[in-house]
This record gives sequence, structure tokens and C-alpha cells, in this order.
Amino acid sequence: MTFFTKIYRIAWLVLILLIVFLDRNNLYWVAGTITLLLLLSGIAVLRFLDSRNEWREIIKEENLDKDIP
Repeated sequence: MTFFTKIYRIAWLVLILLIVFLDRNNLYWVAGTITLLLLLSGIAVLRFLDSRNEWREIIKEENLDKDIP
């Protein structure tokens, strides 16, 4: 597991804790939580697209797409 993956997973945990225990009257906490949510969501989408492209390359290399009826 890379250092980035560890930070990424801890950031999701921090986000969940912020959402649960957030002081909704404090504008700075709310803005920080929304910013963290948008940042983590964007990273998740980029990671999804990257892994999809890796799987496509593996399928092409192994010629697995020809075996599917």
C-alpha cells in the first residue's frame, strides 16, 4: 500500500467523522467539509477511470474479449 493510498483512506475517515460530529453553525467547518468532500470525490473518479483503463489494457493483452460470446 502506497503512502498516497494511506492518506486517501484516512481522509475518507476524517470526512465521515466531520460529517457526523460537525458543528453546522460554523461556516468554516462546513466549507472545509464540503471542500474535502469535493476533493475526495474527484480523486475517486480519477482513480476509477485509471483502473478502468488498466483493465482494458489487460483484456486486450490477454485477448479475453474474444472469448466472450
